[in-house]
Amino acid sequence: MCAYRHFMMCVGVLFFYVFTPQGKTKSDSLTPQQWPSLMQKARSGDHRAQTRVAIAYQRGEVVERDFSKAVEWFLQAANHADPIAAHNLGVMYASGSGVRLNWVEAAKWFEMAAAHGLPAAQFNTAWLYEMGLGKPQNFARALDLYEAAARQGYAAAQNNLGRMYEKGMGVAEDPAMALTWYMKSAKQGNATGQFDVGAMYWQGRGVARDFVKAAGWFQLAAKQGHARAQTALADLYLAGWGVPRDHRAAKDWFAKAADQGDAKAQYKLGILYLIGLGTTRDDLLAAGWFTRAAEQGDQNAQAKLAFLYEAGRGVVQDLVQAYMWRWLSIQGKAPGESANLLDLANRMDDTEVAEARRRGSEWQADHADRHTVRLELSPVLVD
Repeated sequence: MCAYRHFMMCVGVLFFYVFTPQGKTKSDSLTPQQWPSLMQKARSGDHRAQTRVAIAYQRGEVVERDFSKAVEWFLQAANHADPIAAHNLGVMYASGSGVRLNWVEAAKWFEMAAAHGLPAAQFNTAWLYEMGLGKPQNFARALDLYEAAARQGYAAAQNNLGRMYEKGMGVAEDPAMALTWYMKSAKQGNATGQFDVGAMYWQGRGVARDFVKAAGWFQLAAKQGHARAQTALADLYLAGWGVPRDHRAAKDWFAKAADQGDAKAQYKLGILYLIGLGTTRDDLLAAGWFTRAAEQGDQNAQAKLAFLYEAGRGVVQDLVQAYMWRWLSIQGKAPGESANLLDLANRMDDTEVAEARRRGSEWQADHADRHTVRLELSPVLVD
C-alpha cells in the first residue's frame, strides 16, 4: 500500500442512529395532547410506547430533555426484547448519555438489536468487534455483521466491508471486492465511499489507475465537505493529475480541509504560504498552519515549524522551541535524519537542550491519547 493511501485510509467510524418505533423523521412528531395517552400505554407495559417515551426524553420533545429517564424507558422496552429500544440503549451506553460510558453494555444491547436484523445495530456491533471494544476483537465476526448490514443497503456498512476486503481483515485481501463494496456505498452518495473509490483509482488497486476518475470521485466527496477528499483533490490540482494544474484551486481545497482540522492539509497549506504558491507568500500564516498540524503529530509540519523557529520566520526566533519540534519530528525515523538536530544542538548550551527535550517529552505525554479513532456520537433520526 502506498504511503499516500496509508495516510488517507478510511478508519472505521461508529455511527449511532436513534430509531423511532416507526423509524421515521417527519410523521412521527409528538404533540402535548398525545403525551398523557402515550405515558399511560408505556406504564401499562406497551414496549413500543415505552420506546417512544424514551425517545421523547432523549430528544427533549414535549418534555424536558432527560437522558437518565430516556435510559430508564429504553431499558424497560429492551427487556421486553424490543430491538429498537435495545439499539437506542446501546447508543446511550456508547455515548455516555444518562449512564456512565460502558462498551460492554453497549455491545450487549447492540448485539441484541442486531440479532433482529436492524442494520444500524449490525453495523455498530461489527465496529465494536473490529475495534475490540466491549467484545474480544474478532475480524471474522465483524465482517459477517458488516455484510449483513451492507446487503440491506446500509451505505456505511458497505464502505467498512470494502475496507475489510482491502486490508484483508477477517478475509483474504481482495482489492477488486473492496472496490465493489466501496462503489455501492459511493453510488448511494456516501462521501467516505466516494473518497475510497477515488483512492482506489488513485492507486490502481482493484482497477486500472485513472487519475481522471479519481478526481471525479474526490470532487463528489469534497463537495459534501469530506476533508480527506478535499485534501486529495488539492493534491491532484497541485500536481496536475487528472485535472489541469491549478495552484490556486489546490490552495482553496487545502484551506477547506485545513479548516476542518485535516493535518495533512494544514501542512500543505503552510507550504503554499511559505513559498507563495497559489497565494501570496506569508510566513506568519505558514507558521500558524504548521503549528496546527504539528500539534496533531504531523512530523513534516513539526520539521517545518522547527525550521521557522530556528530562522525566526513568522515567529520569534527560539532555538529551544526549534530543538523541541525538530526532536519530535525525527522520533521513530532513521538515525541519519538527526543531522539537523545535532547542528542545532551545537548552537545551544546544555541547559537549553535539556529544556527542549523536557518540553518535547511533556508534549508527547500530553498527546499520547489523541490519535484514537474519532467516534460520531451525535444521534440522528433516519428514514
